[in-house]
Formats: sequence, structure tokens, C-alpha cells
Amino acid sequence: MDLLHLALKNLLARPVRSLLTLLGVLVATASMVLFLSFGEGLRRALFQELSRVGPALQVLPEGVEGFAFGGYPGITPEQARALEEAARALGATGVIPSVFLVRGGFDPGTSFLFQGLPEGVSPEALYPGLEAAQGSLVPSPRGAVLGAKVAERQGLSLGASLRLSPEVRLKVEGVLAPTGGLADNLIFTPLGPLQKVLGTENYSALFVLLPPGLEAEGVARALEARVEGLKVETQGEVLRFAERALRISDLVRFGISLVALFVGGLLVANTVMMSVYERIREFGVMRALGARRAFIFRLVLLEALLLALLGGVGGLLLGVVGSSAINLYTQGEVGLALSAVTPRLALFSLGVALALGLLSGLLPAQMASRLPVVEALGRA
Repeated sequence: MDLLHLALKNLLARPVRSLLTLLGVLVATASMVLFLSFGEGLRRALFQELSRVGPALQVLPEGVEGFAFGGYPGITPEQARALEEAARALGATGVIPSVFLVRGGFDPGTSFLFQGLPEGVSPEALYPGLEAAQGSLVPSPRGAVLGAKVAERQGLSLGASLRLSPEVRLKVEGVLAPTGGLADNLIFTPLGPLQKVLGTENYSALFVLLPPGLEAEGVARALEARVEGLKVETQGEVLRFAERALRISDLVRFGISLVALFVGGLLVANTVMMSVYERIREFGVMRALGARRAFIFRLVLLEALLLALLGGVGGLLLGVVGSSAINLYTQGEVGLALSAVTPRLALFSLGVALALGLLSGLLPAQMASRLPVVEALGRA
């Protein structure tokens, strides 16, 4: 306790310098927390959303990884028919072909994500629990059903017209009740209009429905063996792919935040080093009164650790506030919380802050503990 009290006293003796160093570490830690919180939020949102999806298997063209969204449809009608025959022979209850079409930019307010389904097939077959808040749940051949968020963002209601191309227009025939998931941001249409816009009869993906008790992994491998050119993924495989992708993105974001962390470490090292130079005579007196080298080493190192820890805690709190602000925006725009400060992330950020303080304080602590007593006492 005496060592801690002395370390705090030394830091408070230079309040402006200590405060500026704390702010540097705080900003560095907060930026790291915010960067990595996107990965945690996306991971949580993705896993929750996949748990709501009905089909046990997703079929994609070979070479396409993870998700059916985006890209040109690559599954031919012949492949779809062959897979449906094989799936029914293996006990599947149905195969639903689908086409995806993305219109607009990166801004959620100007983007449209269309999902085409066969005529007469309800979106509830893929997203269990969907209900129509207005109008119909199943679109007609020239109709569309909007998710709650996309209808709210675009100000669309029943009877509105959607222009997919100069030749293709759809009429809004239904608006879904909010679900808090991906379906809130989708526009469900029949397959035909989307295929016409894309100029193809191909499909983006096939969704295979399995009865309870039928092993998805075994069916997936059997389908791949029977139909060439297709990749069949279980929900578990999609989750594993998503986890790998998110880990890579986490590493990229952490690498970017290392720049700020490096600057924060330099601030801590500079503050502690300046403190050592200003207190050389003080250290000499302490050594002359019987203080050991190890005591001096621990004192200086503790000052660096305190600066880093306090800055880390402040940065973590600032990151939590920033994450909440981001979620307010994303929930309003797309109905999903895309940022999350989890206990794992909180512990990791504090661990990084402590490591920052440890590395920044080792050299100043080593110098302070090795000062010759006579030379230190001789300083003015």
C-alpha cells in the first residue's frame, strides 16, 4: 500500500502531464474497443439471425463461400432440378430456389436488397415467424412484400411502385411486422421479375428443408456427391465460415488500432522517463536511506502501469458509450445492433492497456533502479 500511495502521489505531483498521458491512452484504448466491437456485434447479430432461418441446408455454386447474397446467379435450372430430385430421395421435404438482387449504395437509406422466391411460396418458409402487418404475406407475380425497416426507411406503403429496371416495376402488396432480424431489411418478390432484370434463368441459391431427425451433415455430403458443380453448406458450416471471416477482420481492425496504441505507449514512456530524470536526486536519497534497487524498479513500473490502467478503464468506458451510440443509429437504420462490447472484449482491452504500461515502463524503471547513489546525490 505504501508503494501504491507513493506512486499515486508522484503522478499527482505533475497533474497536467499525467492527464495528457491518460488522455492519450484513453483515446487509443477507446479506438481499439470501437474497432473490435464491430466484430463482436456482427458475430452476435449473425449467429442470432442464422438461428432464426428455417432451412437446414444452403446450396451455392462451387467457389462461392458462406452466403448467397450478392454476385451473379450461378445455379442453372438443370442443376436445381437434379438437386431437388436427389434431395427428395434423401428425405428432404422441399427445395426452395432463390435469387438475390442488390440495388443502391452502401448507405442503408439508399440500398434495396431483393429476395426472389417461387410464386406462391411464403417468405415464412425461410424466415419462420414472419407476419404481415399490412396487406399480404405472399406477393403476387407482379407484387412485392417489404420488410418493416425498409418500408420505414424508404417511406413506402401499400400500393407504392418499385422500379427495378425500365421494363420491370412491382407494386407493394404487403408490409411485414418487425422481427428485429434480417427479414426487416429484405424485399420479397417472385423469382421472375428478378431473373428478368438480371437477364438469366439461373438461381443465386437453393434452400433445402429437412424434417426433424434427419442429419443435415450426411444429407449435405450426399447431395454434393450426386450433383456436380454445387456446394452444400449446413448452418454449422456457414457459422464457421463467418467466424473465420470475422476473425480476419478483427485482426485487420486490431492492426489499425495498433497505431494509436503505439502512440499511447510512447506517451506513457515519455511521461515516466521525464519523471525519472526530474527525480534522480530523490532516487539517490531513497537509496541512501536504504531503499533497494527492486523497490525503485517497482515504484517506477507501478507509475507506468497506473497510467495505462486508468487510461484503459477510461477508454473502455468511452468505447461502451460510443458502441451504444453506434447501435442507436444502426438499429434505427437496419434494425440490428452491429456493435457490442462483450466481457471478452472488455478484458482483452484492459489486458492490452496493462501490457502497454508494462512495456512502456520497463526501460525507465530499469534506468531508475540502476542509478549510482553517489552520482544521483550529486545532481542539482
